Amino acid sequence: MAAMVKSEPLDSNSDSSPDQKRKKMKMTEPNDRMTVETALTRDGRFHDNVFIQTFTLVESESDPPRCVEMNVLVDCLDKQTFKMILEERNATQAPTAPPQAGSNLQKEDETNSIQLPMSNTSTETSAAGEPPKKQKYPVTVTDSAEILKILRHQFADLVKQMKKRYKKKKYSGVLSHLSGEFGKSTEGFSEVYTVKKLMELSDSVCMIDVKGVKQGTGFLLFDHYILTNAHLFKKDGIFYVNEYGHISAKVTATFNKENPSESNLKEIDVKPEIIDFQWGFDAYNRHVDFAVLELQDVDTSTGLLCRSSPDPKTGGVCLIGHPGGGVKRTDPTTIIERERRGEAFQRETGKNDRMDMLINTSIEENKVNYDMLMKPDSTEVTYDTCLFHGASGSPVFDESCQVIAMHTGGFPYKDEGVKSVIEYAIPLFTILENFLIEMMNRNNVEILTKFTREALTGLHSRDFIYNFIRHLVTEWKPSFSAALTAVWETVKENENHLRMKENLRTWIISKKEVLEKIQIAGNEALKEFMLENILVKLSQTDDDDEPMDE
Repeated sequence: MAAMVKSEPLDSNSDSSPDQKRKKMKMTEPNDRMTVETALTRDGRFHDNVFIQTFTLVESESDPPRCVEMNVLVDCLDKQTFKMILEERNATQAPTAPPQAGSNLQKEDETNSIQLPMSNTSTETSAAGEPPKKQKYPVTVTDSAEILKILRHQFADLVKQMKKRYKKKKYSGVLSHLSGEFGKSTEGFSEVYTVKKLMELSDSVCMIDVKGVKQGTGFLLFDHYILTNAHLFKKDGIFYVNEYGHISAKVTATFNKENPSESNLKEIDVKPEIIDFQWGFDAYNRHVDFAVLELQDVDTSTGLLCRSSPDPKTGGVCLIGHPGGGVKRTDPTTIIERERRGEAFQRETGKNDRMDMLINTSIEENKVNYDMLMKPDSTEVTYDTCLFHGASGSPVFDESCQVIAMHTGGFPYKDEGVKSVIEYAIPLFTILENFLIEMMNRNNVEILTKFTREALTGLHSRDFIYNFIRHLVTEWKPSFSAALTAVWETVKENENHLRMKENLRTWIISKKEVLEKIQIAGNEALKEFMLENILVKLSQTDDDDEPMDE
């Protein structure tokens, strides 16, 4: 005789027997590479008694009923409905469920062991020719009292911490919250529209090959300029870019590397003069590691600059890159919030001494990056991805298919292949800010014009240009004149010109320090720019320094 178990959350103190309840169970959202047994265990809605009995998972709608093995991956079972059938215990068999946390599990002076259930199936048959029911016998785990003591001691603090984190008053509320979150890490990328859009945008992603140095990933940013990581040009502590911005190695960008047969590849040479190369920390103590390269051939797909966006602090993200120099791959994952990064490292340690040694070694070898991520004001985006070496420079998309960051590194270690504790990306806006400031300092009018023209076609990148103009005015130097004029002349070609102009006028009027800067002797170029573009009307007397709108 069998019983089907309820799929609703069971209270940990409930006395009701799950053997007496029948209801269909719908599997929660799947997680790739997770087995059915693991998914059910982590679901959080089932009483501990369920997992110590022999049970079978049966597909509800199939005829005849189809059983599902516990080691099957859940990624092929999404949206299907199942019944969990439990083997009924003999009347003489005592319950073997583990005691509930926080209760008096055992008196420490009674025994030093825990008894776990173990099934033993006999091959003999009864007189009627039917095999006997499975019998369960206890297996003794010796010297376990200390482990139980530690677990009981830690459980109350764990529950308290989880209640605080998820803002729940009861433990059952925490379980419900965790159950609701299960499988949501990639659900934002399950819609066909999103997948199609990402595939379209992936045409801008390419494999970067610095001959004899490293391979990585890059993506077309705007016009015919590629963005990638600066550390791709570093080998054995030596950068293959000299002080004049000349690359001392041949560099190629390969697009359309998606088919293992390597058909339809588009390999384009990169010009040896690098456009921008920044590695280290910027003026705001933010980590930078990027290079802007120029392609020889301009016959490429659309750049991703217009899809740039500030990075969210939570939610799903998707990386697209060329790990190991192979074909283009995608990896949907979830942002690890800043305050949970320490937990990500702790989650990997403590498994065994060898694992601890490998991870600690990786942290020590990347101590600067570890300290950077652990700072309270860290700006990096962190997550867990399977794209390792060769994926540096990959664009990181949010659930709206906006580019929020560029994948940069992690904390790799070798354990049956290359693994990593946590990975991180530099926010795209941090990169763009430093790039524009460098172009401004060089008075590179050509690139500033091309950059502005493409940025104005995107919602967030258009706001970025507006803020850049404000930066030019606030930090004004006479040498900025060419950059400001080039950007503003490009803005005037855009259909949103009048709206941006009105926003600038409002901002200038509200900032006394900006008005004072315009009035300062020596800033004639800034004053002339403001008057020419009717952003302010300066007074002709010293007593009246308030601007008038035209």
